Amino acid sequence: MSYPLNFHRAPRIVDQRLALIGDAAHGIHPIAGQGLNLGLRDVGALVEVLADGMRLGLEPGDAQLLARYERWRSVDSFSVGFATDAINRLFAIPGRLPSAVRRFGMGAVQRSGWLKRFFMDEARGMSGDLPALLRA
Repeated sequence: MSYPLNFHRAPRIVDQRLALIGDAAHGIHPIAGQGLNLGLRDVGALVEVLADGMRLGLEPGDAQLLARYERWRSVDSFSVGFATDAINRLFAIPGRLPSAVRRFGMGAVQRSGWLKRFFMDEARGMSGDLPALLRA
């Protein structure tokens, strides 16, 4: 059996009284543990949505709550999955010219304080609309 190291995601991550999290909802290349970061944000978002709903007297499987979870997680999971897939493909291109372009890009990020912070926050999973459980 094999497992493809590329980007895939479930067309829907919720259904009737069901919510997918982590690798069940999306699969990405294991670059820098971004799949783990996505899974942790999935868990935090689901816990927050369910807790908010239960405070309002809603059932944990309420369709509106699950739809809120799906909306919250869809942009983040797609953008991280797309970015890791693109980075993986970019670094898989052989040759001197692609290698030079990659070195130039990495050097530009290293020299730019705001770009470096942006990519570091992304890599640590500390950007975007974080669930309360994951805020520092």
